[in-house]
This record gives sequence, structure tokens and C-alpha cells, in this order.
Amino acid sequence: MKRKQRNKKSDITIDLTSLLDVIFIFLLVLMVGQKAANTTAQSQLMDEQTAISEMQEAKRLYEEAAETARYVKSIAVTVPYTPNEIHKREIRILIYGETEWETIPLIGSDTQKAAQEFKDKVQAYIKQDPDTPVILSLNDDDEKILYRDEKMVTDIFYELMQEYDNVTLKGHLSEEIQ
Repeated sequence: MKRKQRNKKSDITIDLTSLLDVIFIFLLVLMVGQKAANTTAQSQLMDEQTAISEMQEAKRLYEEAAETARYVKSIAVTVPYTPNEIHKREIRILIYGETEWETIPLIGSDTQKAAQEFKDKVQAYIKQDPDTPVILSLNDDDEKILYRDEKMVTDIFYELMQEYDNVTLKGHLSEEIQ
């Protein structure tokens, strides 16, 4: 006996529900990922715009300072230390027009010789042109300087300011006088 095989196309059903679920989940993940990428890109763009505006402001201040520099001299001082080697410190001096920091070592607790050398260098610079104003500035970052070093430098600055009429202190140092 021969069996008759019937091929009914109408009996074949394909269930697309799972496939549609996977496609919608994939689309959802794609859209969320795209939104996160757009947010990140916008954040980066805002950061870059902020950086550009800060650079433009720094350039403006530099140009302003360069214009003023023809009439004013300046000395920047910093006294950094390394927490692991607190006994090895140095006074760094940057005089207007110079490109390298001049350093005076502060070794141990007896720093009188280094303080006098520092005062002599600053005093010599001030005496070069007694009619030109000189601005003295100290690193204002309290985490990068020991109190005793800050006190030593500010005391020298105050002495020089009392001794010379053309010396001015910059930043919080000038506020302490008044």
C-alpha cells in the first residue's frame, strides 16, 4: 500500500514572536547606546570649549602681563618639598626674563645661610633698577610648602618691602599687611 503524502502548505506556521522580541531588544540597546555616545560626545565638546575659553583667557592675561612687563619686574618664589624627604628642600626663584628656576638648597633645620643667600639675590635684583616697580610673589599652594619655609620667605619679603619703596607683594601676602 502506498501512502499518499500530502503536502499542505497551509499547515506550516512560523512563529515570529521570538524573532520580533530579539529585534526590538536589539533596537532598544542600539538606541540607548547611541544616546550614551551622544551624551559623551556633548560632554567632551563642552570640556573642549571650556579649555579653549580658558586658553583664550590665559593668552589675554599673558598679553596683558607682557605689556605690563615693560614697566614692572617680577620675582616668583616657590619652596616645594617631598613628604618622604622633608629635610631636603629648596628655594626656587624665577626672575622676570629668565627661563630657568634658580635654586638655593635648604638642607636640614638650619636654613639661615640659605635664607641670607635668598635675600641677597632678591635684593640685588631690586637694586638693579630702583625706579622700576618689583612684584614679589610666593607660591600660594599651601600643600606644596612647609609653614616654616613660607614664614621665612614672607618675613624676607616684608623686610624688603619696608626697605624699598618700589617693592610690592602679590596675592594673599599683600592682603595680610593691611
